Amino acid sequence: MKKTLFGFIWRYSARQQIVIVAITVMSFPLVYMSLDLPKRIVNDALQGKHFPRHLFGFELDQLPYLFVLCMAFLALVVANNGVKYVLNVYKGIVGERMLRRLRYQLYSQVLRFRPTHFRRVSSGELIPMITAEVEDLGTFIGDSVAQPAFQGGTLLVYIFFIFMQDPWLGLASISLYPIQAVVIPRLQKRVIYLSRERIKNVRRISDRIGESVSGAIEMHAHGTSAWHLANISDRLYENYLIRFEIYKRKYLIKFVNNFMNQLPPFFFYLIGGYLVLKGQISFGALVAVLTAYKDLASPWNELLTYYQDLANVSVKYETIVENFDPPEIYPTERMLQHNDDEAEAVPLQGDLALVNATGGSTVQNPEVRDVSLAIPAGRHVALVGDDSSGRTEALQMLAGLIPPSSGRVEVGGRTLDGLPETVLGVTIGYASSSPYIFNDTIRTNVLYGLRHRPVGPPRMEASELRRRQNEAAATESTLYEFDAPWDDVRRAGLEDPDELEDAMIALLESVGLREDLYRVGLQARIRPEDWPDLVGMVIAARRALRDRIEHSAEVSDLVELWDPEKTNRSATVAENVLFALPADANTPVGAIPQDPMIMRFLDDAGLTEDLINLGVAVAETMIELFSTMRGDDDFVGAYSFLSADELPAYEARVKKVRASGAKSLSAADRVDLVGLAFRVVPARHRIAGISEELRRKIVMGRTVFRETVLGRANGRYVPFDSDTYIASLSIEDNLLFGKIRVDRRGARERTDLFLRETVADLGLRMAVARAALDFQVGVAGSRLTGSQRRKLGLARVLMKTAPIVILDDLVDDDPQVLAFVRERCEGRTLVLGTSHIGSDVGLDRYFVMRDGRLVTEGAYADVFKSASNEASGMPAVEEASVEFGEAGA
Repeated sequence: MKKTLFGFIWRYSARQQIVIVAITVMSFPLVYMSLDLPKRIVNDALQGKHFPRHLFGFELDQLPYLFVLCMAFLALVVANNGVKYVLNVYKGIVGERMLRRLRYQLYSQVLRFRPTHFRRVSSGELIPMITAEVEDLGTFIGDSVAQPAFQGGTLLVYIFFIFMQDPWLGLASISLYPIQAVVIPRLQKRVIYLSRERIKNVRRISDRIGESVSGAIEMHAHGTSAWHLANISDRLYENYLIRFEIYKRKYLIKFVNNFMNQLPPFFFYLIGGYLVLKGQISFGALVAVLTAYKDLASPWNELLTYYQDLANVSVKYETIVENFDPPEIYPTERMLQHNDDEAEAVPLQGDLALVNATGGSTVQNPEVRDVSLAIPAGRHVALVGDDSSGRTEALQMLAGLIPPSSGRVEVGGRTLDGLPETVLGVTIGYASSSPYIFNDTIRTNVLYGLRHRPVGPPRMEASELRRRQNEAAATESTLYEFDAPWDDVRRAGLEDPDELEDAMIALLESVGLREDLYRVGLQARIRPEDWPDLVGMVIAARRALRDRIEHSAEVSDLVELWDPEKTNRSATVAENVLFALPADANTPVGAIPQDPMIMRFLDDAGLTEDLINLGVAVAETMIELFSTMRGDDDFVGAYSFLSADELPAYEARVKKVRASGAKSLSAADRVDLVGLAFRVVPARHRIAGISEELRRKIVMGRTVFRETVLGRANGRYVPFDSDTYIASLSIEDNLLFGKIRVDRRGARERTDLFLRETVADLGLRMAVARAALDFQVGVAGSRLTGSQRRKLGLARVLMKTAPIVILDDLVDDDPQVLAFVRERCEGRTLVLGTSHIGSDVGLDRYFVMRDGRLVTEGAYADVFKSASNEASGMPAVEEASVEFGEAGA
């Protein structure tokens, strides 16, 4: 990257900056004429005596002459502002393109950081630099040449105009500029230094905040919130002191500048007035000079502001570049893209080897020391050693992730360090026991290893594609489109893209996620328009499932099916009253009455008073049970309908109802009390009884809802119809078309078992698993367990048919998965890293590391024989009775 800001600007936008300067120069004659015209209007049109005047061959009296000059002045104003508009828009385009280029370059640099560098830098420092800190640079880059050219040129035009009126007034107008040019830069130096310190301090604050987010569990587990608050308070105080010093010097510069700018008018009035009285200059000329000087202050102040901005953004740019150009960075050749021809021309096949390799996270204390080993192509081997043995670093070297500081890593005699990343990506698959899971779907995480380049055209209009490609070319960004299909099925050993989903599901089930995939799929909420086939299958299965439930004495007592002629005791009052649900799954049940149509329907059905009374009864019980408890009491959060903050408001509503009846309530109070009643599940919340009369009215009200709301709500509500898929419910709830009884112990577990068997019998299991592929796993896979994350990482690396597969401490706890991995990697090189060695599982070779060195290698029996021979100097490796893959069991 360019080390200086102007080096970056000139390297990538020299032609555009020249265009900006050319447009700026075009505006100078307009500026001069707009200064000269007011003088002509005053001296010639208003005070002139000799009329008519001749102008462009026309004879004009005084009034027409005045009109023509005024219209010319207006035309100059329009033209001048038009040029400024074009200039500003063009500057904005240049600035935004350069900002995009800079961010793209910075992100590209991040992708070139070696893994060891991330041990010394945090995302909390890098993210603000790419997103927030460079924002000011975009605005400045567009002005970097235009601003001094335009404002400096305008300043010279104004000065030239004043000198043309009178040389002494011209000297007076510029007399203080030399002083300002000396004093202000000296004051600015300290501001520049403070700005650099402020940037560093803000990055440290970002780092601390990032640590607090990542270490939230540790922080709360050890009760150290006060320590973290003190730490951030200290940093914020430091930031305050720095900014306070910046403000003092910044406004001192402004004070000096404003004071010096106000002195020349004193000389204008004194000297200019004297010259007017003596008749040496005209009154119009003096007015023009005063007007010009008034305008003169603006470009001068803009130039000073530009100088300050230049100092600030230069410091910011240089500070950012320092952080994105570390010594531990991959060469640019590694990030080069490849095409299929190149991949075919230089295939990485052959033996995998470390040759006198030394290296690790630091040069001074390498974890791997002079290790040489060779793994023949197609063999399955184990690299054994504990966490301090250098095993992990050696495996990362074999995967091409960490370059040795001395020695080399080879595949088929070719050194890895100089090869493009994409070639390594299709040749080597690597996964550790703590894989990173991206904040996306299961599908995206499994197919991640297949996405080296687009395999088809993007899904967009040709005109839009051309526009995007032109913009990408203008900023030297990648021409690959994110919206294009990226999943290269050939890398998965497939020919037909339609086979990809089935292959994914089979792989996930084989690595131990079969039941997890099933459960996630049943809980998935899908958009019916995106899954028409699955919707049809669910509705068909719903009928068969209902028949099975009704004919099963055990299950029929565990599930309450939806029946338009009955209430469902395990459903909320809202579901019973509407016999429908909001189409938006994010709408809370208690918020449904906020829809005016719902309150009108309740009035029409005669349910409003009953539901308000139910809400009052619930509120009374909550107040009685929880009003004396602390707001942070776990019991309140687990069992109360209302938070501690809401209790006083509902207590006032209850008192109002008891004193004056429900009619005394405001519309908002009525809505809130109905919302409270809507949340009640009769079989679970026995705090307020629902009479048979109310049940009858609820069932009758359903007809009113269908007639008055459903047809007019524009799809905001979806009815409980046996032929309708309800998007706000999970697949499981759509299949059951009812509620699992909440008053039966173990109903959930027994119903799940019944549902699982029925789904398999009806041939829905694969369809449910497909829905699970679109499950959002959360930030870093936070919605998954640790075991699920490891299995997902294993599935990701096995999804691509890489000739070499390296797994570090990933299959130790499941012999069945180990057997599947070996079968999946038949004919490919497989390297398994493990912290122990148990009984022989038929691997071709075992390598044992200790303290960064390879201490023994060979077949299983040979390694154990040498390891047990203390006199031979080989490491003492204890032979355990557990099987390989059973550590920690």
